[in-house]
Amino acid sequence: MNLSRAVGYIIRNEQRRTERSQETVQESTIRRRIRNEADNRRRTKRVCIRNDVEEHNCGTMSEQCGFCGAVYWKEEKNTAHKYTKCCHDGKVQLPAFPDAPELLKVLLTENSPDAKNYRQRIREYNSAFAFASMGAQIKPPRGTGPYCYRLHGQVYHRVSPLYASDQHKESYGQLYIFDSSEATEKRLSNNQNCLQHVFEKLDFMLREINPFAQSYLQMHRLVQEHQ
Repeated sequence: MNLSRAVGYIIRNEQRRTERSQETVQESTIRRRIRNEADNRRRTKRVCIRNDVEEHNCGTMSEQCGFCGAVYWKEEKNTAHKYTKCCHDGKVQLPAFPDAPELLKVLLTENSPDAKNYRQRIREYNSAFAFASMGAQIKPPRGTGPYCYRLHGQVYHRVSPLYASDQHKESYGQLYIFDSSEATEKRLSNNQNCLQHVFEKLDFMLREINPFAQSYLQMHRLVQEHQ
């Protein structure tokens, strides 16, 4: 590249930078969209569809570790013909999970109308009693392959302040500073397919055993004492 072409290249770049610095947000968005669409048109889309793929069957997980009882497929033995990916021949011993509250056992195992409603609407119940919401930038990969749930950057949890503002309803941990009946009414207004008495039982259980519910209520009482 000779000197005159290099100078011209530098001048054009400076002109582009100046023009882009004066763009509005809308103009910048439109320019980038047009550029991305042009890039996508230039890319060659390759789709490979095969119908002659043989099905592979691993069989049933009928094998067990002799130490911890973990189940395996038969072909998962190591070269010594042992299953060691779980506890390394009993060298790793984890404490047993604590026993679940009796209410959750009933709702997850029985066939009563309450239990069936709980299992059918379990995501709604879970969201209603959550203390925080998940935050992340979801960026599924491009292409025509199977769906992939991909997150870009950091995953974090949004925790609500102790009190709601005038623009937002009470939610998440804020509901635990109300008495049980009032909190149930607020949860039920957003989850009308759930059952009120199941909400009441779950609320009572969490206030008894969950340290975060107790912390919210304690912070509320401290604020009230110092006002």
